[in-house]
Amino acid sequence: MKIGLIGINNLKQEDHFKIIKQALNKNLYGIFSHSDDILAISTKYNIKLYDSATVLFENVEAVYFAQALKPNYDFAISALKKSCHLFIEDVSNLTIDEIKHLYKVAFEARTKIQLKLTKAFTPEYIEIRDYLKDTKLIEINKTYSKFLRHDDYFTEILNNLYFAYQNINSGIKKISTLALPIDHNHFSLIQIRLDYDNGAVVNMNFSNISDENRSFADFYEKDRMIQVDFNDHFAVKQRFSEGQIVRREFNIPKETAFNTEMMNFITSCKNLDLQNISESPKELKLIQVTNDIMDRLIQSTHPR
Repeated sequence: MKIGLIGINNLKQEDHFKIIKQALNKNLYGIFSHSDDILAISTKYNIKLYDSATVLFENVEAVYFAQALKPNYDFAISALKKSCHLFIEDVSNLTIDEIKHLYKVAFEARTKIQLKLTKAFTPEYIEIRDYLKDTKLIEINKTYSKFLRHDDYFTEILNNLYFAYQNINSGIKKISTLALPIDHNHFSLIQIRLDYDNGAVVNMNFSNISDENRSFADFYEKDRMIQVDFNDHFAVKQRFSEGQIVRREFNIPKETAFNTEMMNFITSCKNLDLQNISESPKELKLIQVTNDIMDRLIQSTHPR
């Protein structure tokens, strides 16, 4: 599958580019950028450089939009109209109307949009997801050793909402937030509680006061609890059976979540006829919820 790349512009973004190139492998066909500095990347890695986005769209089947989509939004619309599928890293700076229009054009063009939601493709989660039957509580905890920007929280929250949606297929009834802002741009602590129509609950906790980066998720069901450690690549299930606790540790394969995510994108694009394309997909609803949560958090930095 031929995939074009937009959003990488110079050698300062080389590490980011290498991650994308490694995941796409031979599927990465060409690159386009407004910047003349892109020549250094295309030459160093022998990637075909296009001086026209339109010509790139005519020669590929999909386009990967790296970093924030906002400056390349019009290119994304043009790519969809050229029947290209899109993989998008970051929609945090788009308005909800812009996102709705993006999906509307994709629906009309019968093309696929996939957002970068890597958490759902981690080997730890993939290993345990078939054991999750009737999840009633998900506790998601993440600590950071440095302060995050607001846009970074958007990405984290959206990932967690999608992650939770796969296990709690129900509407969200109530959202509660608690935020402790240090200043107008940073939080020391964020807590988010989601109550679902079916009685399930999701709790998210983000702490910026830590000396290490950690990421956990605990899934609670009637007779079992599954713990996942995304940093140490570890998962364990504890189940109550015949009057005792039965413990099982999972063998986590050494796979890269982003590589798995890209293979999923490529495979799903090739099998698009089997999918039910919607003008208002679940991702759009989750983006709307994420925007609502972000509005509440940002308002907490401006107390009345």
